[in-house]
Amino acid sequence: MRELKTMAVIRVPKTPKSAFNKNRPVSELLRRQVEHLEYLQSATAAAPRLQSVPRLRSKGTMTEGQAAAYIEAMTRRLHPEAAQPVPATESAPSPVTRPATPPSKAKARAKGKTKTKPERIVRRRSASRRRSR
Repeated sequence: MRELKTMAVIRVPKTPKSAFNKNRPVSELLRRQVEHLEYLQSATAAAPRLQSVPRLRSKGTMTEGQAAAYIEAMTRRLHPEAAQPVPATESAPSPVTRPATPPSKAKARAKGKTKTKPERIVRRRSASRRRSR
């Protein structure tokens, strides 16, 4: 029988509360995201609906809290359909289930239903040896 191997448990420490700081200077990743949204706000055909969002100066000093508020406001303007409630008639997606896997060869042999090719050859040879004696 095949032994089940267990994986090592990796413990992940909780994030300290001091990690959340809205007043921390913004990272380069967030700064670039704000720059892209500012460009979109000024250059796109959808600009009229985006003009009500106050611009954030991405070149100056910016905090994570300011960047988060700007990104949230722009996302709400760009995707108003996401704010709509989901109709109650729609059901939740069904859970993903794994497809049934065929039984392994070892299990099938143990049940005696099928034999692998080498077993058949060995049995034929031993049967032919018995006849020749």
